[in-house]
Amino acid sequence: MQGEFVRFARDIAIEAGALLLKGFRSESTIISYKSRTDLVTDVDRSSEAFLVGRISDRFPDHAIIAEEGSRKDAAGGYLWYVDPLDGTNNFAHGIPFFCVSIGIFSLNESRVVAGVVYNPYLDEMFTAERGGGAFLNGKPVHVSLTADAGISLIATGFPYDRTQSGNNNLMEFNRILPQVQGVRRMGAAAIDLSYVACGRLDGYWEAKLFPWDMAAGSLLVEEAGGTVTRYDGGQFYPDYPEILATNGKIHKEMSIILSRRE
Repeated sequence: MQGEFVRFARDIAIEAGALLLKGFRSESTIISYKSRTDLVTDVDRSSEAFLVGRISDRFPDHAIIAEEGSRKDAAGGYLWYVDPLDGTNNFAHGIPFFCVSIGIFSLNESRVVAGVVYNPYLDEMFTAERGGGAFLNGKPVHVSLTADAGISLIATGFPYDRTQSGNNNLMEFNRILPQVQGVRRMGAAAIDLSYVACGRLDGYWEAKLFPWDMAAGSLLVEEAGGTVTRYDGGQFYPDYPEILATNGKIHKEMSIILSRRE
């Protein structure tokens, strides 16, 4: 069943990716604002409508939660977390770093069992199924072997309400930065997690995320041999708005730094 999920999610992600590319750097793309820092485009909405429609047609008894508000309750035992355009701010500014992310959560097993992340601009398709490994364009990937946090490359992000809330990741950022080789801020959580999975990054942390941001990418990291938890090392769930994902070798050190209270 998980293999069927991955194949179907991969196929519809490619089709949704074509919609994203059609609207990328296009003068016809309409940009609006959820808040001063949180953009949405008509491309987000058209991609979501397409994906939700296809999933509903193929798996009518599965539940769906998508970023732009689409929601379907069903009793079929699976919940699809859909981000039709992760990295919308990048997309709206013409920066080619965005993706489609689809994660399938088993309600019976209480864990993500399949997921895909697709960057159409780079034509990079990351796929994973529980117990089956992680892949990039069909080739197996594995997390990095970096065991020294001091030479690690880490990614993070900052919440949209960072000017209104003290829980804005600045304290954690200031703790982490002196302890690592470098920190990157990509602007697309699903791609950050995919890059940990394939060894381009050694770790990633961020809070105030949503299930559609993390579901697929968290499975990619786990299936690539990495470790995914909350900051304090507790068990990760997509509906808990906090994630620490690493190659496993620097995980304990990162967890200690992030969970320290001052």
